[in-house]
Amino acid sequence: MVPEFAPGITPGIAPRIAGASYNDCNMRNALFQTIARIFPTRHIGTNRLLSAIWRTLFYLIRPNEPFIMQTAHYPVEAHPGRETLTRALIRRGYWEPLETRVFVELLSPGVMVVDAGANFGHYALTASSLVGRNGLVFAFEPHGPTHSLLSRNAGLQQHRNLRPVRAGLGAEDAELPIYADAGNPGGHSFLDRNRREDTGTAETVPIFALDGFLAREAPGRTLSMLKIDVQGFEMDVLNGAAETITRDRPNVLCEVTPGVLARTAGGHRILLTFFEGRDYRATILWPDEDRLEPVEFDRLARMLDETDREYFDVLFTPAID
Repeated sequence: MVPEFAPGITPGIAPRIAGASYNDCNMRNALFQTIARIFPTRHIGTNRLLSAIWRTLFYLIRPNEPFIMQTAHYPVEAHPGRETLTRALIRRGYWEPLETRVFVELLSPGVMVVDAGANFGHYALTASSLVGRNGLVFAFEPHGPTHSLLSRNAGLQQHRNLRPVRAGLGAEDAELPIYADAGNPGGHSFLDRNRREDTGTAETVPIFALDGFLAREAPGRTLSMLKIDVQGFEMDVLNGAAETITRDRPNVLCEVTPGVLARTAGGHRILLTFFEGRDYRATILWPDEDRLEPVEFDRLARMLDETDREYFDVLFTPAID
């Protein structure tokens, strides 16, 4: 379907706005805000015609301010510039489709979810829409500007079940500097060496061990899903969540970074031992091939030994008795 334009605005005005001077930016932004509000953006990831129309309007009008758009699972504040990962949502209408499908299939109403390294909130926002009013989602994002965006996105959701936390997760409660990555808005890290482009800046933020945090903030609740994307800090998160994982046996969707882990004691093998010793199973997600591959821990260890990939997305699921 072709979107309607707002009252008083006709398609013919768009080319004139697109070529207008800087003084007309407000008009262009207001026009695109209106279009984003009425356009079926939730379908642009699966409908080629809608995607083509949407992209044409975006590049024609050239908004330079954030606007609200609806994805398949949630509304989000989308930024036209490259300072946040939300530009990918504007261009494609989706984020990490295979990983998202796997994540969604493991959620149910009323469960508790933790998102470690939430960024703008894709997985936390998706969970918020699916776990419902009785569910609970904690989204940890230590980088200041990114956490502000996450908090605004949380405020757009239907259910008030999403709690953004400006902190990282680690092995124990502490404070650490987080280093911004100018070359990757998703690459801010507690490890200075794990950045594409050094900004020369860092800020000190709180770190919580998940075991203690949940005991304080969600006593009596069971963790159902833990998503981890922490730029090489994976083992610190797991060590601080060991009691919870052992007790609750949640599904864990983890970005494993073999290159960074190789520079830590035990490397990626200690991460695999963590899950194998708790009777978990591993499944690799291959987004380029849109497939899942269950894999034995020994074979996964060899793959991580030999790979030149920056990271693997691995789903760790508790064995079924």
